[in-house]
Amino acid sequence: MATVAPAVTHAPPAQGLGGSPRAGWGLLALLLVTIVAALCAGRYALPPSALVDVLLADLGWPGIEAPDAAARIVHQVRLPRIALAAIVGAGLAISGAAMQSVFRNPLAEPQLLGVSSGAAFGGVLGMMLSAHPAAIVLGAFAFGLGSLALVFWLAGGRGGMSTSIVLVLAGLVVGAVFAAGVSLVKLVADPQNQLPAMVFWLMGSLASADAAKLWIAAPVILPSLYLVYRLRFALLALSLGDEDARSLGVPVGRTRALALAAVGLITAASVAVCGIVGWVGLVVPHLVRLALGAGHRTFLVNVTLAGAIYLIVVDTIARAATPVEIPLGVMTALLGAPMFAYLLRRLRAGGIER
Repeated sequence: MATVAPAVTHAPPAQGLGGSPRAGWGLLALLLVTIVAALCAGRYALPPSALVDVLLADLGWPGIEAPDAAARIVHQVRLPRIALAAIVGAGLAISGAAMQSVFRNPLAEPQLLGVSSGAAFGGVLGMMLSAHPAAIVLGAFAFGLGSLALVFWLAGGRGGMSTSIVLVLAGLVVGAVFAAGVSLVKLVADPQNQLPAMVFWLMGSLASADAAKLWIAAPVILPSLYLVYRLRFALLALSLGDEDARSLGVPVGRTRALALAAVGLITAASVAVCGIVGWVGLVVPHLVRLALGAGHRTFLVNVTLAGAIYLIVVDTIARAATPVEIPLGVMTALLGAPMFAYLLRRLRAGGIER
């Protein structure tokens, strides 16, 4: 991912006060359709009738018995994976929207804080020291939170939270240090066993998704989503500039610190359960702005639903399009980069840079 320049002169576009709730209901319906399609799709395709039998059997419908193979695929493989994709996608998308408002930069995204690099270092370190999957998850989450704390410390505590440039530079420093640490761990890792596993994990994947990882990610990401949503009015004010936000009574430093803490928690939890997945927080908010507008009453809800839909679709393509599963981070880059190139042309035409 390219480094984001800290200096920006314009806020994200179309920060209107309108927005119809009908768009949110439409996205919710599309999310349900996407989940059903993802449950059916895969190298072992399930016909819709088999999926209906599984769901009715779960509800205790009389006279319905689901095939054992179909029930195992739905309950043990696809449902946890789809749920995790939805939570991670929603979290990364709303994190991108929050970062773009905090830094007044349409190119800001969650990796800017350096938390992804810290979590990646913790994950590969856990992979080298222990073969147990819990070591990877705990290491990634612990170092992700540690890198967030380090960014806050380098920025100077709450006082530094009012300076975007200081935060960007602190994130770049922390990210560079932990990225070097990842390279060092890969250098000393066993090239026959550990190194291939590290490389695949760093490219991002939901192949190992299960109920345990879902219970790790959900209690961290869902409250963070709610916190960002509660800050939606303050984030709108921040996107207009610090002085304008202060004139509206917004505590700039506190709002920025809370938003970045939520983004850091979401990023650390996401990397811990599925590796590094880029472009979601960069592409989805702009798609929603262009398609549905950016009214503060509905924008973050629409971004959350769209992020869940987007990552479920991408993950379904990654696991079903070819006989060998494509890493999720590769798929988000392959789809996200051309989409963002198109969005960039639209944004420039709309007057972001003048």
